Amino acid sequence: MPEPIASENEPQAEASKKPKIERRGDVGLCPVCGSEINPQAYHCAVCSNSFCYQCRARLLPSDKQLECVNQDCEYYGKLVCSLCDTPEELSHVAVYIEPEDGYWPVLLLLVLVLSAFVWAWSSLGWATLFAIIFYVVVGVLLHRLGVNVFGRERRVEHQRKSLEYHCLCCRQPVKELPLDDGKL
Repeated sequence: MPEPIASENEPQAEASKKPKIERRGDVGLCPVCGSEINPQAYHCAVCSNSFCYQCRARLLPSDKQLECVNQDCEYYGKLVCSLCDTPEELSHVAVYIEPEDGYWPVLLLLVLVLSAFVWAWSSLGWATLFAIIFYVVVGVLLHRLGVNVFGRERRVEHQRKSLEYHCLCCRQPVKELPLDDGKL
């Protein structure tokens, strides 16, 4: 069977299938003071209050404020509260490699004590040669047997969770505006 050929009208048909998001309340009035405002506004010039573009609730400086950064979106640059735009919880595993100290000081102390006994029965040269050979051979042997003598790297895995907000209209990631503490 031949495959259907895409027509030029299909993108328009898909756009018309996308559900239109209904905003709450009277969009021509400020939800805080009731004065007339532009229906596309999210800030009232009369009472100087900002409000959510979607639910029309007043936004306090301590509220999380989100805005869409997709310029093709109907909600581009509009303030939306975190109650209207619920976050998606993302989880991932973070892997770290941490160095782990070895027990080489204990082995070194043991070698020095044994070398002192060798020096007492022979010369300093034999004691030094014994210390170097004994330290290397015993250290490598113990390390191969699984004893952490010279240190190793330890793999640490942490389960991380983060919240990600998406635009109500276009589902693109949104920008979280910094909290306004009232200082200029």
